[in-house]
Amino acid sequence: MTGTNHYRHTRVEESRVGRLTRRRDPKGSLIRKPFLTFSRELQAMLLFVLLFAASGGVYLFLSRTAVVDSTSNLYLIAAFTLGFVIACAVASSLAVLTLLGHRLLLLAFISGAVAIAAIVFGVGPLETAAKLVFAACAGLWLGLMLSSISQVLLISGLIIVVDFYSVFLGPTKKLVESGSHWLDYLTISLPTFGVPAISRIGISDLVFFSLFTACTLTYRLRRITTVMAMTASFVGTMAVGVTLDRGVPALPLLSISFVLANADLLYRRFLEEPDELRKRGRS
Repeated sequence: MTGTNHYRHTRVEESRVGRLTRRRDPKGSLIRKPFLTFSRELQAMLLFVLLFAASGGVYLFLSRTAVVDSTSNLYLIAAFTLGFVIACAVASSLAVLTLLGHRLLLLAFISGAVAIAAIVFGVGPLETAAKLVFAACAGLWLGLMLSSISQVLLISGLIIVVDFYSVFLGPTKKLVESGSHWLDYLTISLPTFGVPAISRIGISDLVFFSLFTACTLTYRLRRITTVMAMTASFVGTMAVGVTLDRGVPALPLLSISFVLANADLLYRRFLEEPDELRKRGRS
């Protein structure tokens, strides 16, 4: 009985729950926890404010001077950019919720329920806000569950292939062609600031945005550079979609921007992992 109880206790301590609530595992190895600093989070928010101001300036210039027609692709891209910046700014600022650990799942469940209620009662702004919180919480929790940089790199590669397949050959393509209402449920409507068009981003796109954001915190990667690069990737993907007048997968460029922003650090962390595993095996 003693041996059985000890085994169960050890299994609990080494579980993912244990990794989120303890600084060291039973063998004394350091456990990665989200590294949040107030100054860095404030810098990220200020940069988003500046980015929104710059994007808004471009949009106002185009709308007031009539340099381009209001139905032109450039005008639409300028208007849509504001909505994408807002969505990314919200998702980035919610990174502080990584401190909740597994309680992120509860918050994701609550926000998901609120989103469903908002859809039923037709409350658009509440639906958008609830979906943003849901995507951020789900992504942050998944990021905390990744136990190695190898898993991070594997996911970075897989989502490129999966998203290309889904948009051009798989379920996303079928939903778009059929005009299914499920597309409304699985996407987030973004503000378009008076433009007679609809701007949307997939919930899954923001889930992975938050997942990679969580990885910058747990593996001490470039937090600000990464979120800015990922925001630019969304805007770039949107610009291509507007130009081609068709849906374009957002995750490939998102993944590439994350990897490029942290290429040297990811390589270094990847090389360090075998040493950490060997140390744990000897202790």
